[in-house]
Amino acid sequence: MRLLIIFVLTFIIHLQLFSQVLITNATLLDVVNKKVIPSQNVLVQNGKITAIGPKVRAPRGTQIIQGEGKYLIPGFVDSHVHFFQSGSPYTRPDLVDLRAFKPYENEIAWTHDNMENILRRYASIGITTVVDMGSTIPFLQQRETFRDKDFAPTIYMTGPLLITKASPVYLDIPDHNPFYEMNTEEDARNYVRKQLPYKPDFIKIGYIVSGSNIDSLARLYLPIVKAAIDEAHLAGLKVAVHTFQVGTAQLAVEAGADRLVHTPYDKPVTTEFIEILKTNQVEVASSLIVFEKFRSVMGQYYISTENDLRYAHPEPLQSIQEFKNLPDTMLLGNLRRNIQRGDAQWKKNDLLLRANLKKIFDEGVIVSTATDAGNIGTQHAASYFDELRAMQQSGLDFWQLLQASTINGAVALGKENEFGSIQKGMRADLLLLSKDPLTDLDNWKLVEWVILKGKPLRPDEIKK
Repeated sequence: MRLLIIFVLTFIIHLQLFSQVLITNATLLDVVNKKVIPSQNVLVQNGKITAIGPKVRAPRGTQIIQGEGKYLIPGFVDSHVHFFQSGSPYTRPDLVDLRAFKPYENEIAWTHDNMENILRRYASIGITTVVDMGSTIPFLQQRETFRDKDFAPTIYMTGPLLITKASPVYLDIPDHNPFYEMNTEEDARNYVRKQLPYKPDFIKIGYIVSGSNIDSLARLYLPIVKAAIDEAHLAGLKVAVHTFQVGTAQLAVEAGADRLVHTPYDKPVTTEFIEILKTNQVEVASSLIVFEKFRSVMGQYYISTENDLRYAHPEPLQSIQEFKNLPDTMLLGNLRRNIQRGDAQWKKNDLLLRANLKKIFDEGVIVSTATDAGNIGTQHAASYFDELRAMQQSGLDFWQLLQASTINGAVALGKENEFGSIQKGMRADLLLLSKDPLTDLDNWKLVEWVILKGKPLRPDEIKK
């Protein structure tokens, strides 16, 4: 009995020491206050930051990570991904129906089978939190299997989108349907309730309107959208809304939306719109690159970026190359021609998108870095650095980029007191970089250590 007690106590002590890490003499970046603080020690115990300061010490046996000459920042957040999408041309049959070339059942099976690989890719480049902004019930269930894995980022996830107009292509596979079409206010409330047993972290609404009279359609759908928002709030869940128009986005915010998952780009944002966002503390996701990525694949001029080749899963990239070699059918020919005909308009929209993003950030609206990864051409993990580059080209400075990629992603979820900055009591999601992230975006890729939920890992250990 005595030997057993000694063994148990030794085991407990070993666990406590193993869960303690001291990062010494690092330059700490305070993303909340935009301060560079040199020569800091940061103690991590049991997954939390427990002490910060130049004189912090740790018990004997604590793992020591030398931070001298290096930079300690919070882990990155991608606040808009989709795990049910692979980034291949076949992943969105509701947008482009290519099921004649590849069964969608094969595509969705691939996404489930490779979720661990994708999560490892995210974590290995320093993305310690991912937010799935529209998923399926099976993925909500699969999320639970990764909750306590050392290699996995923390996952926040919604279930299927509650949408004002859905494609019928998923009706044959109802369990994997990413969209619930709301035709009435009761539909809206029921679809919120339908997700609750699976414990979504929030609810997402697709406020889809198009045509010549967008404002009238938006107001026609507004009671349904508001019913979904009200029901979600009754359940204690935040609501994210997908829309591209300034007017529709404003209606959604006035109805109670907490997040906008795209920066509107149909026209310049107004002062009134910005004030409504600020007054209601609504966060806006960047989502700059996803549209051009889609156009380039469908227009068959997609070129893999350096980040794609270095960080993305190779199979979706290979499928894009194979897509270019498909027989030149009427469908593919029409796709290319439609992309070409819309090129001039898209260039105008893209300029508006970037200008609107900069304006709302400069005016004090909360903006988070968001890739919409998984959509056609927007590769998981790799697209993060492409998105950051686009944000920088839109005029955001390094501090704005850091805030968008860390604390603002936490604010979007109402979790800013749990992660997103380096403060005592926060979840220990940290990155130790070998060079200054405030001087060059390429330095953001120079991750020496990922402290993931308190556990220190080398990037190569995570990716395997």
